[in-house]
Amino acid sequence: MSLVAGAFELHNSATPDTSMTTAMPGGQDVQGASEGPPKPGIPQQQHRPGRIYSANPLLQQSRSVTAELLSLLPSREVAALLVDTYFDRVHWFMLIFHQQDFRMKWQLMYDASVDSTPGRNLNPGPVSTFLMVIAIALQYSGSHRQQILQKHNVDPTAMKENILSVIRSKLLDIVASQSIEAVQTCVLLGTYYLYHGSPNLAWPVCGCGLRVAQALRLHRRLPITSPLSPESQQLIETRKRCWWAIYEIETFCSISYGYPHGIVDADCNVELLDPLATSQGQSPASYNEVHMCPATLLSYKYLMSKLSVFLKDALTELYGIGCHKASDQKDRSLSARFENLLQKVRRLDGRLERWKAEIPGPLCFDRFSRASYASVEEIDRDIGASGPKFETHVYQLQALALALAYDNAKILIHRPLMAYREKLSHNHTPAALPHPSNNSSHLALTACRNAAMSTSHVGESPIFSLAAETYAAAYISIHTFTAGVLLCVLSSIESLTPESQESKLGLRRILSMQAKLKSESPCTLSAQGLDILERLTRLVMEKELKDLLGQGSDASLQSRRTEPGVQENWEASQQGQLDAQLGQIMEPTHEQIMPETLEDTDVSQALFDLDQALFNSDSQMPIDPIFSDPNGPSNVFTQEQAWIWGMEDPVEFNQEW
Repeated sequence: MSLVAGAFELHNSATPDTSMTTAMPGGQDVQGASEGPPKPGIPQQQHRPGRIYSANPLLQQSRSVTAELLSLLPSREVAALLVDTYFDRVHWFMLIFHQQDFRMKWQLMYDASVDSTPGRNLNPGPVSTFLMVIAIALQYSGSHRQQILQKHNVDPTAMKENILSVIRSKLLDIVASQSIEAVQTCVLLGTYYLYHGSPNLAWPVCGCGLRVAQALRLHRRLPITSPLSPESQQLIETRKRCWWAIYEIETFCSISYGYPHGIVDADCNVELLDPLATSQGQSPASYNEVHMCPATLLSYKYLMSKLSVFLKDALTELYGIGCHKASDQKDRSLSARFENLLQKVRRLDGRLERWKAEIPGPLCFDRFSRASYASVEEIDRDIGASGPKFETHVYQLQALALALAYDNAKILIHRPLMAYREKLSHNHTPAALPHPSNNSSHLALTACRNAAMSTSHVGESPIFSLAAETYAAAYISIHTFTAGVLLCVLSSIESLTPESQESKLGLRRILSMQAKLKSESPCTLSAQGLDILERLTRLVMEKELKDLLGQGSDASLQSRRTEPGVQENWEASQQGQLDAQLGQIMEPTHEQIMPETLEDTDVSQALFDLDQALFNSDSQMPIDPIFSDPNGPSNVFTQEQAWIWGMEDPVEFNQEW
C-alpha cells in the first residue's frame, strides 16, 4: 500500500479513499496525509495518534460506538475529581501519560462533546482511554472522595462496572482504530484485570495492545529528518511510554503464567525512556551502559523497563520460555547440565547486581524511613497532590516496588539451582574437600532465602500501609506471595533447623503483610494468596510436628546432614559473602575437588507434598490446574508465578511442552 500511495503521488494524483482499500492490509495507511498537517521531523506515515475514519462500511458503527462511550462521561466536576485521583494513586506506577497533556486533552474532549454532535469524532480511542482512567480512579477513591462523589449522585461501584462492561463489549471496535489511545486503553484494561481478580482476561487484552502497538511500529525508532518541535518530541516520548508499558506487562504475564513472551527483541530498536525527559526522543544511555542520574519520576519507569528486558532473558535462558531452538541438554550428563546452568545463573546474577547499582539514592528502599503522610486518610484528602511532600511519597512507593522486583528477580534466577545438590564422596579427606561455603546448591538456597526474607521485612516500613491502597497493591501481593511459597518450601526441607525457624519467622511476617493487603486493598488476589499461604503453613507445621515426634518418613534430610562438609554448609549463610562465593565456585583451584551433582529429591518431595496437600484440601476455593492436559503435569498453584515451583527440569519441560 505504500507503493500504491507512492505511485499516485508520482502522477500528482489524489490517493483513493479508504473505502476502496479497507480489505487490504495497510489499506488505511494510504490516506495518512489526510489526518492533519505533518509533524516537523517525523515522516507522516509514522504519525498516527488517532485515526479518523473516512467513508466506509464501518462508518456508522464507529459513530455509534463513540457516541455510546461519550454517553458514559460523568459531569465535568466529577471527572476533575477522578482525574486527580488517578494521578494521585495510579500514575506513579503506570506512567503512560504526560500529565499536563492529558489534563488539557480531557478538558478539550468535554468541550467538543458539548459543542458538537455526539460521535462526530469517530475515533473511539481517546474516549475509551479517558473512561478507563475514570474507572480505575473510582476503584481507588477513598472515603473522603466517595463522599464528594455521593454529593454529585454518583455511585462509584455502579459507574465503574458500567464503564468496564461497555469498554469490554466494544474492545474490538476500539482496537480497530489502531491509535496510540487504543494501546493505552488495552494497557489500562489489561492491568486492571490482572490486578483485580480476572487474570485470564488480562493476557488476551494485553495481547491486543501489543498487536496494535506493533502495527503502529511503537517498537521501532522513528526516523528523525529535522529538528523536532516540542509537539513532535512529546509524541515520540508518548510512543516510548506506551511501548515500554506493553513490554513490562508482557514480561510480567510471562513470569506470572510461564507463557511465551510475545516480543522478539531483535525486531525492536526503540530506546529506553529518558529518565530526565530532556532529550529529543533519545535515551541518554544504551541498554548495556550503567546510567547514573538524579532521581526523577521517570527514573522508576526506566529502571523497570530495563529490568523487564533482563527478566525476559532469564525466562529464556533458565526456563526455556520462548526458546524454540533444539537443545542437547538431554544428551549431556547431569553434572554438565548443572555446570551450564550454574554459569547462566552467575552471569544473570551479575547483570541483576549491575541493574541494582543504577538505582538512585531517593529510590533505594529503606524500611525505617518515615512516610510523608501519616495515614491513608491524609492522602485521600490531599486531592491533586503536588510539591515536595508528595514527591517524596511517590519516591518511597517506587522504591518499595523496585525492592520487591529485585528480590523477586533473585528468586527467579536462583530457583533452578534448588533442583540439584552436590554429594561429597566419603573417601575424600577433609583437607581435599571444597570449602563448605562453596557448595552451589547451598548458595542457591541462601540467595533465595535472603531474597524472601528481605521481602518479608518490607511490611515493617510505614510506606507499606500507604501502598496497600494504590494501584500497586496487587503487584505487592503477587511478590509477597512468591516469597511466602519459597519460605514454606524452605521450612519444609529444613525441618527442625535454625534456618527453618528463621524461615517461619519470615513467613509470619509475610502472612501479616497479606492480611493487611486483604483488609485494605480493593483486589481479591491478596485474599486468595493469604488463604493458600495459611494452608501451606499448616502443612509445614504438621510435617515439623511429625519430625519432632520421630514420625517423619523422609530420611533423606538426615542423610544430607551427615554427609562430610554438608553440616557446615548448612550453617554458613552470611549474605555479605554470597556474591563473592558464587563467583568462586565457577573457578575451582587444582586442589579443590568438585562434588558429584545429584537431583535434589528433598526439594522435589517438599514441592510434591505441598502440591498434593492443596489439591486434596477440602477448601471450596476454586483452584484450577495451570495445565489442563489430563496426561500431562499439573500444578494446583494458580497464583501468579507459582509455575516456577514445578518439579520438572524447567528447560526440559518447556521444550517437551
